[in-house]
Amino acid sequence: AEGAALFRTLYPAWCHNPASLLSMCLVAQAYEHAAELVMQFASLEITLPFLLQIDKLVQLVESPIFTHVRLHLLEPEQHPHLLRALGGILMLLPQSPAFHTLQARLAAVPELGIFRLQLEA
Repeated sequence: AEGAALFRTLYPAWCHNPASLLSMCLVAQAYEHAAELVMQFASLEITLPFLLQIDKLVQLVESPIFTHVRLHLLEPEQHPHLLRALGGILMLLPQSPAFHTLQARLAAVPELGIFRLQLEA
């Protein structure tokens, strides 16, 4: 409850920067909202500064502060929106080092969990 209140307090300040807001959603484990944000990014003008911010976000996902996010990728059935959010980021990125880093991370997601998700859909 305390974390949710902090999230709601910070949200208005962070919503002015899409990449920052997305990173906050990932840290807060608000994966469903993160996935919705990524889908809305398609309606934004994809500029170089935006891509550079997303590139930095991918680097952050590989950092210790995001260990819990990476570990949640081991449980795709419990965190399908996380997969959707990170997969959406992958589709926004041009083929670059960040693209290949995220692609490799998503390739490590257990295939059995993804298969179960597809069966449930």
